[in-house]
Amino acid sequence: MNLVNNISYKEIKKIKLGATYSKNETTFKVFAPNRDKIDLVITDDYKKVRRDIYPMVKDEMGIFTVSLKGNYDEYFYNYIVEDKYEVTDPYAVSASINSMYSAVIDLGDTNPEGFKESKHPDIKENEAIIYELSVKNYTADQSSGVYNRGKFLGLAEAGTRYKDVKTGLDNIKELGVTHVQVLPIYDFISVDEDHSRFFHDDNYNWGYDPELYFAPEGSYSTNPLNPKSRVREAKEMVKAFHDRGIGVIMDVVFNHTFKTIDSNLNTLAPKYYHRTNPDESFSNGSGCGNELASEKPFVRKLIIDSLVYWAKEYKIDGFRFDLMALIDLETIKIAIKELKKINPNIIIYGEPWMALSSPLAYDQQIWKGRQRSNGFGVFNDDFRDAIKGDVNSYGKGYIQGIFNNKHAIETGIRGSIDIGNGDGFADDASETINYFNCHDNLILYDKLAISLDDTSDINSYVKLALGIIMLSFGKPFIYEGNEFNHSKKNDANSYRSPLYINAINWEDKENNKEIFTYTKDLIALRKSIEAFKYTSYDEIENRLDFIEGLDNSLIGYTLNKEYLVLINVNCHEIFIDHDKLVNYLGSEGYNKIEKIFDKEGMNNISIDISHGINLESLSVNVYKIGEAYGL
Repeated sequence: MNLVNNISYKEIKKIKLGATYSKNETTFKVFAPNRDKIDLVITDDYKKVRRDIYPMVKDEMGIFTVSLKGNYDEYFYNYIVEDKYEVTDPYAVSASINSMYSAVIDLGDTNPEGFKESKHPDIKENEAIIYELSVKNYTADQSSGVYNRGKFLGLAEAGTRYKDVKTGLDNIKELGVTHVQVLPIYDFISVDEDHSRFFHDDNYNWGYDPELYFAPEGSYSTNPLNPKSRVREAKEMVKAFHDRGIGVIMDVVFNHTFKTIDSNLNTLAPKYYHRTNPDESFSNGSGCGNELASEKPFVRKLIIDSLVYWAKEYKIDGFRFDLMALIDLETIKIAIKELKKINPNIIIYGEPWMALSSPLAYDQQIWKGRQRSNGFGVFNDDFRDAIKGDVNSYGKGYIQGIFNNKHAIETGIRGSIDIGNGDGFADDASETINYFNCHDNLILYDKLAISLDDTSDINSYVKLALGIIMLSFGKPFIYEGNEFNHSKKNDANSYRSPLYINAINWEDKENNKEIFTYTKDLIALRKSIEAFKYTSYDEIENRLDFIEGLDNSLIGYTLNKEYLVLINVNCHEIFIDHDKLVNYLGSEGYNKIEKIFDKEGMNNISIDISHGINLESLSVNVYKIGEAYGL
C-alpha cells in the first residue's frame, strides 16, 4: 500500500482501468490493492443464471487483470471479490438496467452521424451565459410537446411548441444562452430505470447519488435494456446543443457515493476510496454518509479519468462540481490542466462549501477565495443573498428594500474582485458565478412570493434580479424556468419531489411572455456590451465607473464610457437632476442620451435630459452615451 499511497498522478496517468475493448480481445483491469482474489464474471445476457468466471492476476500496484480473446461487444460483466461479494466496475462505460451489471460496448457504434467529426462550440469562457436544467424536468410535462418526454432524446427534439410558444431545445436557443448546465447525467442509483416507472411520483431524483462515474444514466434512455442506447442518446443530446452553438456543462458529484460500505469502490478497496475518522468510521463532510478521498492517488485518478473521458468521448464543454470544498485543490488544478489540453475554452466551477466538517487538510479545501488565479470559478452566495435575501425563508435583500445592501451589490457588479478593501474574494471576474437561485432552495418566484409585502407587482422584482445578474461582471447563471416565473410550489428541497413540483409546465411561458421577452432581451444586451468580455482587475477598473452620491436605493454606473446603467429598486420613481448627470458625464452641453433598455426590455428612445431623468420604480435602465463624452 505504501507504493499506492505515494505514487504521483503523472506515474499512474497512463494506467488504463476498466474494460479495454477491441473486436478480437477485451482486457479488464480493476484496482483492489488490499484484496487477494478477484474474479471476472461475464455473460452475454445479464438475466442468465449460468455465467463464465475467469481468475484475474494481481500486480505490485494492486491492479487485477485478465484478457479474453474474442468479441465481447454488449456482454455484461462484474467482479467477484474474494468469493464473497459481486460488484460493478467503477470504470464501466455502460451498464445493464439499474446498474446490476457493467457492460462492454464498442464505443465506435455509439456515435450519432457527424458526432465524431463535430467540434466543441468556440465559445470563450468569459462570454458564458449559463442555464441550468434537468434532463427529466425540462420535457417531462405533456405541455412540452416533446415525443421522448424526459429523455436525452427529448432535449434533442426541435420544433416543439406549446400553443404559440417554443419549448424544450428551441426555447433555449430562442433565449440566447451560451451554455446549458445539466443536472447529473452519469449513472445514479436512486431511481428505477424501468421505463414503465419513469413517470411515477415516487420515482424521481435529481441524481446526486453516484453509482457509475463513466456511464450515462439509464432512465434517461429510451431503451435502458440496451447498454449502447444510453450512450448514443446522451451523445445525440450533446450534438443537438452543439449544432446550435450551445455548450454543455455537466454537473458532477465526486464528493460522495450513494452507497458506502457496500459500494463497488469500498468493496474493491475497503477504506481506500472514502475518507475516514480516527476510529475508522466514514467521515461525512457531504452530509450523505461519506466523502471521497480525492487526495489519494487512485481516487484522484478516478476523478480526472472520468472528467477527461466525458470531455473526449461526449465532447462535454465544462463541469460543475457539487460540494467542491470536499475535492482537494491539487486534484482540481491537475484536472484543469488535463482538460484544457482537450478544450482550451472548457469551464470549471463549483460550490465553495461542504455540508459538515471534513478531515481533508484545510489548505486543500475549496472555499470562496481558494479559486483565486487557479483557473476555475465558484458560486457567489454573497451576491445571491444580497440580491434577494436568504435562500429558504422570509428574509429580504436589496431588491425587496434592504437598501443597506447597496455596497454588497456593487461589489457583485464589479465581479467580486478584491480591490483591497476586504469586500471581494476573486482575483478575476471569471472566478465568480453570479446567480440568485439554482436547483437548490427556493426558486426566485417562490422566494419573492413569500418575502414581498405586496406581490401585485412581483414581475418587477423578477426583472430587477435578472437585470442585476446579467449586467454584472462574471458569469451570469439562471435556472430553468426563471425566464417565465416557474414555481416549485414553495418546495425548497425538491430533489425527490414528484414531477408536478419539478417539471417545467410550458403554460408558464405562455402566461409570462413579458418575463421571457425581458430575459431574452437582457441576454442579447449583455452580449452586445463588449466590456463584459473583460474580467481582469485592471480591465474592469478601466471600464467600470460607479456614480457616487446617489440614494442607497439607486445604483448607477458606466461601462466603457459608452453605456450608463441606472437601477432603481425603490417602489416609487426617482429623479436625477441634470446637473448631477452633467457633472458625472463630464459634458455641460450634453442634453440627450439614448435609452436602449428599460422595464419593457429593448427600447430605443432618445431621452432629453436637459431637466434630468425620471427613473421608473423597480426598474433597470440602460442608456447609450458613447459619443456624447467630451462635447
